[in-house]
Amino acid sequence: MPLHAAAPEPGAAHFQYDVVADRWTWSPELRALHGLPADAEPTTALLLDHVVDGERDTVAARVQHAVATPGAFSWTYRLTTAGGPQRTVVVVGRSEKPGDRVVRLLGFLVDITEAVRERTDAAVAAASEHRATIEQAKGALMLGFGVEEDVAFELLRSHSNQHNIKLSTVAYRVVSGLTERGAPSDDPVRSLLDTLLSAEGFEGASAG
Repeated sequence: MPLHAAAPEPGAAHFQYDVVADRWTWSPELRALHGLPADAEPTTALLLDHVVDGERDTVAARVQHAVATPGAFSWTYRLTTAGGPQRTVVVVGRSEKPGDRVVRLLGFLVDITEAVRERTDAAVAAASEHRATIEQAKGALMLGFGVEEDVAFELLRSHSNQHNIKLSTVAYRVVSGLTERGAPSDDPVRSLLDTLLSAEGFEGASAG
């Protein structure tokens, strides 16, 4: 079965590249994505012109590798469409080498922008869910250690990284630990350190 027959729908844009003749064949969907009229010839240069600046050299190198190396290939990159907005796409294809050289590339390109946005939105939503707790923990550190807001955040982030614990979990444990222990007015710093470093505090609390 040809590779393009297995391309996912909707949203897949098919291509073939005749390496020997240096000739591309693009489906209407791929032409539309790049703003290419039906009577115009697609080229490698046109393909690369639509890749965002920071990724163009990488995509060019991968195209060259696909032309030189038989087998399957896949990569993800961002392109600027004919309408202007950037899209994130994934290319899936194979290089055919019936003899002593690759003679054809064929495959499809899928726009995954919405899927990436959904994952990003989910991450932002997760951060928003715990924002109040993080702010409370920062406030406790600012008062206890007499530091600025950005320093308080770095203390939380550093502890999170060093112990491979989610930032929201560290913040929760600071807040809940202080609530359970009650910060003594004469030594708030000691209470904060006990909360951060106590094994009991970390094992007994959860970020939910």
